[in-house]
Amino acid sequence: MADPLATDPFELSLRRPAPRRVLADEVYEILRESLLSQRIAPGARLNLDQLARELHVSNTPVRQALARLEADGLVTKEPYIGFTASPLLDSRTIEELYDLRLLIEPAGAGRAAKRGPAEWIAKLEEIVTAAEGMLEEQLPEHAEALGNADAEFHLAVASAGGNGVIVDYLGQVLTQMSRYTLYSSRQAAHHAWEEHRTVLEAIERGDSDEALKAMRAHLRNGWDRVHELVN
Repeated sequence: MADPLATDPFELSLRRPAPRRVLADEVYEILRESLLSQRIAPGARLNLDQLARELHVSNTPVRQALARLEADGLVTKEPYIGFTASPLLDSRTIEELYDLRLLIEPAGAGRAAKRGPAEWIAKLEEIVTAAEGMLEEQLPEHAEALGNADAEFHLAVASAGGNGVIVDYLGQVLTQMSRYTLYSSRQAAHHAWEEHRTVLEAIERGDSDEALKAMRAHLRNGWDRVHELVN
């Protein structure tokens, strides 16, 4: 079995090359996409000089991007080793992240139903409607887009709830969990977006109790679906 630390992170080519004068945020997006898709394998060593050569940039934007990715939990930095792609989470850690989400997201959905600004509720409707359209088309390439929309939905609910600290923290949690999407399974995807629709309808009615219950049920169902994947 190959040592993951010996894996060349760019044996599988990046989806898109970086222009020569790329900003640090563009390097960040390219590397983040490669880490989440596992084109850069979990545990792979990330050589700063090699990354800079592959992306045709200086070391500075790569170093800045890696620092951001470390804050996201997607890479780790160790003395005398440097940066490596973070390993996949174990089932216990994923369960603990779901426990955390169950503490904050249902209450956030309840707050969104009570006083969510109209523009955020309209944004939620837009996200759910677009996802439902992708599910109708049943195209394999929509799996990644549905996963992104899932995170966008949960962040929009939190934003509608009005707590910016929760939004920021939830964004970090969702980034760590984004490698465990089930959207390649059509059945799981349909169940998830039916549950999103139920949450949205409760928020639109202004029913905070039902919004809270719907979000709690959705997260518990989500953990059950992921648990089958990781065990």
